[in-house]
Amino acid sequence: MHFYDEGKGKIVRYILQSGKDGMFWKLGPVSDRARPTLEILIYYEGQGSPNIKLHGGNIMRIQHNIMALNSNRQLGVNNSAVARSLEKLSSGYRINRAGDDAAGLAISEKMRAQIKGLTAATDNSQDAISLVQTAEGGLQEVHSMLNRMTELATKSANGTYTDEVDRKALQDEVSALKDEINRIADGTDFNGIKLLNGTLGIGSTGAMDSVAVDGTAKTDAFNWSISGGEGITVEIAAAAGTALAAGESKVEAAWSAGNKLTLTISGKDANSVITQKMIDDAIKGAANAPDSAKDLKVTLNDNIEFTGESGAHSVSTLISSQPKQAAVTFETADHTQVTATAGKAGNVKSSITFANGPVGVTIGADHAVSVSLDAAKTYTAADINKMLADANADMTVDFAGEKTGANLLAAVQTLAGGTGLPSEGGLMLQIGDTNDSYNQLQLSIGDMHTNALGINDINISGREGAVDAISKIKTAINQVSTSRGKLGAIQNRLEHTINNLGVTTENITAAESRIRDVDMAKEMMEFTKNSVLMQSAQAMLAQANQQPQSILQLLQ
Repeated sequence: MHFYDEGKGKIVRYILQSGKDGMFWKLGPVSDRARPTLEILIYYEGQGSPNIKLHGGNIMRIQHNIMALNSNRQLGVNNSAVARSLEKLSSGYRINRAGDDAAGLAISEKMRAQIKGLTAATDNSQDAISLVQTAEGGLQEVHSMLNRMTELATKSANGTYTDEVDRKALQDEVSALKDEINRIADGTDFNGIKLLNGTLGIGSTGAMDSVAVDGTAKTDAFNWSISGGEGITVEIAAAAGTALAAGESKVEAAWSAGNKLTLTISGKDANSVITQKMIDDAIKGAANAPDSAKDLKVTLNDNIEFTGESGAHSVSTLISSQPKQAAVTFETADHTQVTATAGKAGNVKSSITFANGPVGVTIGADHAVSVSLDAAKTYTAADINKMLADANADMTVDFAGEKTGANLLAAVQTLAGGTGLPSEGGLMLQIGDTNDSYNQLQLSIGDMHTNALGINDINISGREGAVDAISKIKTAINQVSTSRGKLGAIQNRLEHTINNLGVTTENITAAESRIRDVDMAKEMMEFTKNSVLMQSAQAMLAQANQQPQSILQLLQ
C-alpha cells in the first residue's frame, strides 16, 4: 500500500504483516515488485511516531463490507430510476400515480372529468340532430301531402267538376292522404320515442281557479294541468243536483268539436264530494278524445265538498297554448331600455329593482329581485345575468352596451304577460357537461294528427266543402311549417353546439396533456443516463465483492 511518510518526505510502499498477538497488522516497507495489498485496519508498532499519512486507498472493513453495501444501495437507486423511466416511456404518462405529482394529478383528473362530460354532450347533440332529422323527415312528407290536398281542394272548388264522380274521386284521395298523415303521426319514432303523435308537445298548466258552486263549494278547488298539445279547451261547468240522491255527487265529461272538453260537476247536499278519481274516470271514459289529449290531466287541489245542492252555471274555461315568459321593458335613469324576462314560462309576477349600494343580488318575498350595483362601475347585460344566476334568480335582463350602476338606477318593475306553465311534455336534451339550465335544451314537437291540424273533418265532395277546406288546409300547412322551422332552428343550434364542444374538448385535452403526458425525448435522455449509472453500479458492486478475497490470500 502507498503511504506518505513525512519524515522521509516521500511515498513509501508497505506490506501488511501479522502481529505476534494475531490482533493487529504491522506496516513494513516492501520492494516495488511486492504485490500491494488492500487496506485493512492498521495498528503501527514501532519506535517513535511514524509520520505516515494515508494516500490512495481506503480502510477495509471485512465484517460489513461497507463498499459493497454502498455500491448495492446505489445500484438499487439506479434500478428504481430506470424502472420509473421505463414506466413513463411505456405508458406515455408523466404522472402514473399520485406520488409522481400530487397537485398535477388533481388538476388532470378534474380536466379528464370535464373532457368526458364534453365528449358525452357532443354525442348527445349528435343524437339530438338525428332525432330532429327523423321528425323533420316525417313533417316533410306531411307537408307534401298537405300541398297535394290544397291542389285537390282547389280543383274541387271549381264549378267544372261533378259531385258524383269528379269530386268523389278527389275526396277519396284526400281521405287516403289523411290516413297516411295519421299513420306518419303514429309511426314516426326515434329509439322508441314517438315524435309526431303529440306526446312531445308542450301544452300549458292553468293557474289555480277559485270555484264556487252556488256558494256551496270550497274555494281553491281546481288546479288545471293540461298537456299533450296546444289548442285544447277545458271547460268546467256546474249542473243542478236536483236529480241526485242524498249525498250523491257526479262528474260528467264530453268532447266536442274544436278539441273542447267539458267537465260537468254536481252535488246534492253537504254530504256530496267530488274527488280526483271521479275527475280521472270521467275524462278516461269520455268518447272521441283527440290524440293530442292522451296525456290530459285535470288535477284537483282538494276535494270539492258541497254544503248544499249545486246549481247550473259556468265555472271556468282554460285554453291550452304555447307557454310564454313574463317580461317587462322599462327605462332607466339615463333612458336605457332594459328588458327583464322570467326564466321560465308562466304567470310570473316577479319584480326587479336596480339600486346602488353593496354589489349583489337579493331575492325577497314573491320573487322580488333587487340588484345592487356600483354606481361608478360599468356593467353589461351578461355581467348582471351572471349575478342573477349566481343568486338563483330565475330571471334575465337585456340591454345594449355597457352601463354604469348609476345609469341603470331604476324603481321596482313588475313582470307580466306570461301565459301558462310548461307541462311534462317535450324532451330535455343535455347538451353540456353541467346541470346548468343553459346546458339543457327542451325540444317540443306538436301533434301532427289530422284532428290536431284541423283537417280531420274536411270534405271536398261538394263545392262548398272544398272552399272551406282550402283555408283549413292552409292553416294546417302554416302549423306544420312552424314546427319544421322550430326543428330547423334547433338543428342549426345543435350543429354550432357540436362545433363549440369540439373546440373546447380539444383545448382542454391539450392542457391536460401538458400536465400528464411525458416528454418522450427528455425521458429517453433520462432513461439512457439512468441505464449507464445502473451499469456502473453493477460493475462497482462486482469489484467491491471481490476485494475481500485478497484477505484470504494474505492468510495463505
